[in-house]
Amino acid sequence: MSLKRVLALADGRSGDPSALVFAAWLAAQHDAVVEVIPVYPDSAMDMITLGMTLGATLSREAIDELAAAERTMQERIERVAREAADGARVAYGAGQGGPRMSVLTRGLRPALAVSRNAALADLLVIARDALGEAPVKDILSQVLLADRAPVLIAGGDPDRLSGPAAIAWDGSPQAGRAVRAALPLLAMASAIHVLQCVDSLDRHTTEPDIDLLNAYLKLHGVGTGIATLLEGAEEGATLIAAAEGKQAGLFVAGAWGHSRLREAIFGGATRTFLGQEDGPNLLLAH
Repeated sequence: MSLKRVLALADGRSGDPSALVFAAWLAAQHDAVVEVIPVYPDSAMDMITLGMTLGATLSREAIDELAAAERTMQERIERVAREAADGARVAYGAGQGGPRMSVLTRGLRPALAVSRNAALADLLVIARDALGEAPVKDILSQVLLADRAPVLIAGGDPDRLSGPAAIAWDGSPQAGRAVRAALPLLAMASAIHVLQCVDSLDRHTTEPDIDLLNAYLKLHGVGTGIATLLEGAEEGATLIAAAEGKQAGLFVAGAWGHSRLREAIFGGATRTFLGQEDGPNLLLAH
């Protein structure tokens, strides 16, 4: 049970080292191949499109300057990726077999490039620090809701993934997909805690029986989780606080189990999870 193909997003900003260090660590632990997808904005194309829309044209000098800025961004991402690979003692650059990390060339629009690659990826890694910025913020929603790919939102020391893990279990399809995607990471955990917020369970459409979850984990050789039943009107805050209380380095949860409209109006657990500035790393799936 392991990860074999991992994607990592890099936008040329300060969050890149965190995402790429985590991805390289996973490559080393699972003999995996990591492909870094540059998602910085295509400034030259955006300016050309704007110029065409307004009936104006960009000068050759302006286009050259934008192209040079993008080359600098690509080189910055490649430098950070090489440092992360060297630090984890994995190979850097295109090649066969793992553990290995390479950086793809920025070509397609970021959202399209991510979608095409996510179809056959075991996990996508995004830095927690990058969540508030476009285009990563928008790509996260696309990956979870449209591409249905699991996402690890990473920050801090990747060695925390070897410590305790927590699962937010409500029996929903989203939570089930998150658990299935997290199996390789749960197998690495020193302990597993199953957290259940009893005030928000929907027993009419889901089966939130923790014994069924533990039986599934045991079948996969992961072991069984220690159940903790919680009460609280704010589901997301209650679950995160419990995970932190267990010193969890990984928090596994379904994302947007309710409709996006409902969560946009009333808030939701997923928004709370994503709004944490620190705490456990998040593995989310929809």
